[in-house]
Amino acid sequence: MNNSPEFHLDGKKLTGKKILLVTTAWNRDFLSPAVDAIQKECETFEVSCEVVFCPGSLEIPATILRKMTDDFDGVLALGLVIKGDTPHFKLVSNQTYASLADIATSNYETPLINGILTVDNKVQAQDRISQKKLNKGKEFALSLFHMICS
Repeated sequence: MNNSPEFHLDGKKLTGKKILLVTTAWNRDFLSPAVDAIQKECETFEVSCEVVFCPGSLEIPATILRKMTDDFDGVLALGLVIKGDTPHFKLVSNQTYASLADIATSNYETPLINGILTVDNKVQAQDRISQKKLNKGKEFALSLFHMICS
């Protein structure tokens, strides 16, 4: 079930805007459909999208801080953390979420969407990323566009 919100966006307010999409090389194959969905929404609303890759989800916040400039109207962090048998999942998830929240609140003029997916297994990851199922990439893009217009 997808209970994501419906946003009624004014495309005129978005035309010509520019976003920064920071995603990971880790789990790149899983995340590729989400990146495609985000880029498709950008094309639909005539929003420019610069894609930057970093190693993993834990590196996303530092990459955002290094790359974020006044040129960007919004930032989208896209990563995937799949639970394993060690505490690594919890450590990466907690630190990444906390760091992104710090960036979002200290740079509140530039909206930031936390698109870090934390899942128990690869099936959950595929369900969330698939454009035919939950399509989180589209949801994240539209959420960022809503924030830019607000």
